[in-house]
Amino acid sequence: MDEWVPASHPARFVADLVEELDLEALGFKTSPGEEGRPHFASELLLGVWLFGWMERIRSTRALEKACLRDVAFVWLTGNQHPDHNTLWRFFRDNKAALKTLFKHVVRAAAQTGLVGFALHALDGTKLPARSSTETALHRKQLVEELKKLDAWVDAGLAAVEAHEQAPEPEWKMPSSMESSEERRKLIREALTQLDAADAEHVHPLETEARVVKTREGLRLGYNAQVVVDHDSDLIVAADVVTDATDHRQLVPMVEEARSTTGKNADETVADAGYASGEQFAEAERRRLPVIVAVQRESETGDYAKSKFRYDTERDLYVCPRGESLPLEGHHRATGGKPAHGLYRCHNRECPVRDECTTNKKGRAIKRLPTEDAFVRQVERQNPTPKRILLSLRKEIVEHVFGIIKWVDGFRRFSVRGLDGVRAQWALACLAVNLRKLLPAVADGRITAAILR
Repeated sequence: MDEWVPASHPARFVADLVEELDLEALGFKTSPGEEGRPHFASELLLGVWLFGWMERIRSTRALEKACLRDVAFVWLTGNQHPDHNTLWRFFRDNKAALKTLFKHVVRAAAQTGLVGFALHALDGTKLPARSSTETALHRKQLVEELKKLDAWVDAGLAAVEAHEQAPEPEWKMPSSMESSEERRKLIREALTQLDAADAEHVHPLETEARVVKTREGLRLGYNAQVVVDHDSDLIVAADVVTDATDHRQLVPMVEEARSTTGKNADETVADAGYASGEQFAEAERRRLPVIVAVQRESETGDYAKSKFRYDTERDLYVCPRGESLPLEGHHRATGGKPAHGLYRCHNRECPVRDECTTNKKGRAIKRLPTEDAFVRQVERQNPTPKRILLSLRKEIVEHVFGIIKWVDGFRRFSVRGLDGVRAQWALACLAVNLRKLLPAVADGRITAAILR
C-alpha cells in the first residue's frame, strides 16, 4: 500500500504533521469509544478530518466512505475504517481544540519566517446557518399574527356573551376558539424568546445565529472573519461572530492576529465596513496600525461638513463665512447608532442660508465623541504610499473567500451553535493554509517538525 502513495502526496504531509503534534497540550480529548465498537486513536481521526477538508470532503458519511474506497485515506488510516458516528463524536468533543490547532499552525509558520508582517488585510463574509430562515421566529410576523388572533378571539368572546344571554341552556366554546387561544399562548412564548435574545429574529434550535445579508438575500447565519498576510498568502487569524456588520470587528481581529502570530503587522488594511470612530479610537489607544477605507461624505459644495472648522477651545463649529454653530445639545444613542452632539447655526438672516441647508431651524452638524479619531484616520491616509497599501486590500484577502466558498464549496455551516461554526471555519481556513504550505514542504523550506 505504501507504494501507491507518492512521497510528495499531501496525505504524507498530514500524517507527518499529526505525528509531530502534542494533541493533549492542544486540548484534544481522547474518546474511550463505545462499548462493543473498535477504538480509534485521536491522531488517526484528526488526520482524517484534516486531509478530508484539504480534499474538500467534509461530511462524516463522505469521510467514512473515503476511508473505505480512497487509496490515500486507506494509507492514512492504516486500513482502519472509522464510521461516521465516530468521526462526528471526535468533532463534537474537540471544537475548541480545532481552533487552537489553527492558531498553532499559523504561529509555527510565523516562527519559521514564512509569514510576513509588512501588510495584513482584514475582511469578513456572511455564511448561512444550518437552521432554516423560514422556520425561525420573526418578531414582525409574530406581532401581526398576534393582532389577527386577538381580533378573532375578541369576536369569539362577543359571540359567547351573546349566547350566554340567549335562552339556550348549554353552549360550549367552539374548538376554533380553543385552538386560537393555544396559538396566542405559543406566539407570546416565541416573543418572550426574542426578548431574551434581544433580537428581531431567532431560531429556537440555534439562538446565536442572526439574520445577515448574503448574496442570496437576508438569511439566518454568521459573520466569518479572516486576516490574510500579503507576503505568504496565509490566513493568520480567523473567527466567527454573531454581529450582522463589521463595524465592531476591527480591533478584535487585529488583536486576534497578534495573539496568533505573536506580533502586529506594520499595517493592517480593511474596507469601509470596518470604519468606526470608536474602533479607530481604541486602535490608537492600543497602538494598532490600521488603514481603513472611509466613505466620502455625501455632501458636496462650498458648505459641506468638511468645510466647517471645529474650535476645540470654544466647543463650536465655524462655517466658511465665519458664523458660529454652538452646541445645541446631546442626543442619546438609539437604534444601535452612537450618541452625538448637535451644533446649530441660529443666524436666520444669513444670505447663503438656502444654499447651506433646507432645515427650517438652521444648519446643524453632528459630532461624535470619537470624531477626532475618525479625522486622524482620514489624515493618516493622505500620503500616497498609505493609499497604495489600502488599494492592495482586495487582492490580498477577497480571493480567500472565493477559494473557500466556490473552489472548496463551503458556502453554509452544517452544524448549529457558535462553538460548532467556529470549529468548522477553523477547519476551512486550516485546509487553505495547509495547501499553501505544501510548496514549502516540497522544496524543503519547512518540514512537519515546525509544529514541535
